[in-house]
Amino acid sequence: MIKLVYFDFNFWRVDILRLSLGYSKVPYEYKRIKRQEWPKEKEKFPFGQLPVMIIKEKQYAHTHSLARFCALESKLYGNDKLKAIVIDQVLDWANEITNKIAPSIRAAMRDKDLEKSKRLREEFIKNDLLVWFSYLEKLFDQNSKKKIFFNDEFSMADIVAWRVIYWFYCGMLDRIDNKFLEKFPLIQNFFKQMNTFKSFTKLDEYKDIIS
Repeated sequence: MIKLVYFDFNFWRVDILRLSLGYSKVPYEYKRIKRQEWPKEKEKFPFGQLPVMIIKEKQYAHTHSLARFCALESKLYGNDKLKAIVIDQVLDWANEITNKIAPSIRAAMRDKDLEKSKRLREEFIKNDLLVWFSYLEKLFDQNSKKKIFFNDEFSMADIVAWRVIYWFYCGMLDRIDNKFLEKFPLIQNFFKQMNTFKSFTKLDEYKDIIS
């Protein structure tokens, strides 16, 4: 049995694992650690980070590695090496744009410096938001013939892209107007189609994320 461990809130790094396993009906357990308990729990986990996956009492870590494993386990990675590269690129894109916005999040949550957070968020919006979504738009355009899924068949790439787009679109991030997505018609349409893809939207994991 696969066991996933993360904090007591939803975030794309663990949600993509949950969604892929849930989609393919791969059984798993999910443990949430309360934020206030993390300092005493941190040393128990590899790299002092979450998410972590536990199989047969052995721990495994790092988002990209876990995502690839779950994609393979869920048959959402495929056997085509070039299509696998597309999936990996979407995963790397997700990590890159997260790293770009992370300083503004840390300034508010860790440093409790709201002015610094506001300044850093405005810099991200000015310098990075549209640039990095333009990269995703181009990646989708170059690889999706039918303009429905990244690899034309549903894969981990679609789960990752949807989850990160949702993060930026849902209003959770201060000062980010979700109208920015209108500048990227292919990705906007992809996002809309994912939200009507019944095999995806019927998942308990999906419902938990958007609730």
